Amino acid sequence: VDYLNTRKRLYVVDGWGGWEEDYRVPVRVITSRAYHALFMQNMLVPPTAAEQADFEAGKVKPFVIFNAGVFPANRQTSGMTSSTSVAVSFKRREMVILGTQYAGEMKKGVFTIMNYLMPL
Repeated sequence: VDYLNTRKRLYVVDGWGGWEEDYRVPVRVITSRAYHALFMQNMLVPPTAAEQADFEAGKVKPFVIFNAGVFPANRQTSGMTSSTSVAVSFKRREMVILGTQYAGEMKKGVFTIMNYLMPL
């Protein structure tokens, strides 16, 4: 997250993972790469104007994806074997992506969240 705080421009995309209102997951993507934002704008279901207002007012608690893929993970961290890291916290409703510029990591992350939260 510190890396994102040093960027001159960030891109934020709000949307829903899934169409069904009873099961869809609110998602906010924060990234420093325009093409990552465009990719997720295409992948997520866009919110209506009223839903967007709820996102901005904090009435909706989205999963937040912090994509800092340009910044590598610290390989000196205990248990870390790569400069790439994709970490999800269901308790904090956050995902952090480091060390990979592959946009599909965000999509796979949303699918992982949906699969975990949806009923069987």
